[in-house]
Amino acid sequence: MNRQWKRAIASFLVLTLMAVVCLGCAEETEEGIITIGEITDLTGPGAPGALPFHYVIEDLARYYNEEDLIPGVRIEIVTYNTMLDPARDIPGYDWVRERGAQVVIAVMHTTAGILKPYVEKDKVPLVVPVCTMDIVEPSGWLFCASCPPSYEINTLLEWISEERWDYGKGIPKIGFVGWSEPYSVEQERAMREYCQAHPAKFQWAGGFLAPWGTMTWSGEVEKLKDCDYIGGFAYPTGSFIREFRSKGHTATFIGTSGQPAYRGFFVDMCGWEALDGMLTTSANLWWNEASPMVELAEELLHGYRPGQAEEIIYAGSGYLAGYHGVYALFEVLRQAIEEVGAENFDGEAFCNAATEFRTAGTMWEGYPEWSFGQTKRYFVEDVQVYQWKAEVGDLVRVSDWLPLVK
Repeated sequence: MNRQWKRAIASFLVLTLMAVVCLGCAEETEEGIITIGEITDLTGPGAPGALPFHYVIEDLARYYNEEDLIPGVRIEIVTYNTMLDPARDIPGYDWVRERGAQVVIAVMHTTAGILKPYVEKDKVPLVVPVCTMDIVEPSGWLFCASCPPSYEINTLLEWISEERWDYGKGIPKIGFVGWSEPYSVEQERAMREYCQAHPAKFQWAGGFLAPWGTMTWSGEVEKLKDCDYIGGFAYPTGSFIREFRSKGHTATFIGTSGQPAYRGFFVDMCGWEALDGMLTTSANLWWNEASPMVELAEELLHGYRPGQAEEIIYAGSGYLAGYHGVYALFEVLRQAIEEVGAENFDGEAFCNAATEFRTAGTMWEGYPEWSFGQTKRYFVEDVQVYQWKAEVGDLVRVSDWLPLVK
């Protein structure tokens, strides 16, 4: 009996020691959770451009967690689908906040515009991949991973006038068509004002903004049929191009970084012959160009989504452009946590780190240096021009980096 008691006590001491050791291990490996809320369109009209961005948010969070790139921190994503219904934007914000979101990504610029006063009041950083001037000025808690479309349009028009158009044929006529929503409104205004300020470069044929959801354009086609260039943005551009080309008209279509995100949608709707020659700006290198940023994006895409990879690449720049923006977001997050610790992380820490952020280092090889600032809430300062070529069935870069014309 005495020996049995001794064995029992010895076993108890061993189990106690193991429990203490395991407790120590748990303390050493315990992670802080940083929750990012994503408010996006997964099933509505904006989904062709927004879904790839959703995928890259999930994939980069997984990559940062697996590689322990923010030591001691695990990134979690909570996603709310607005179906591109503005009435769901505020409930979506409340929903992700209730689930602990400390930073919010609004994938659609319309959502960002609605949420801006709420994040200002709550002091919650709001990151948006596509912005308009009115949501980045005045500066505050909203950070744009691109630049205002007016700057892209100005830059593209100046490049066309200097590098593309033969003025021996006269002054080119230019117009705009799209839905009456903030991004298109800003583009149309920028094109009109640029033409008015430079009458020797472009003749303004008019801007036509139809109600949200319009998919037939017979009146607009008739008014713009004699144009040399026509601008547009995203989803409605496809149906306009198809109708315009069906009438035999030959204008060159132009656009900003939002257009390449819809590459697959445009090709499926219009065909390469209709798109041939379209000129669009882009703040990121294309899939066919070598750079550390593009290579890692492809590696993650094929590694995490092998069954979807080719389809996502075909869809356009959504995943690749999203990768650039989300990578910058996570790097700001990493810097903030390095400065204050995960336990002290809050919106103010994110904002302080963002104002010091620079796109420098190996991953950004091939890119100019961009940054936010104390009062500057977009970080892209240069774009390139890409031409859509039917001959190769792809986009081909036709310019160097061009500083934004503001």
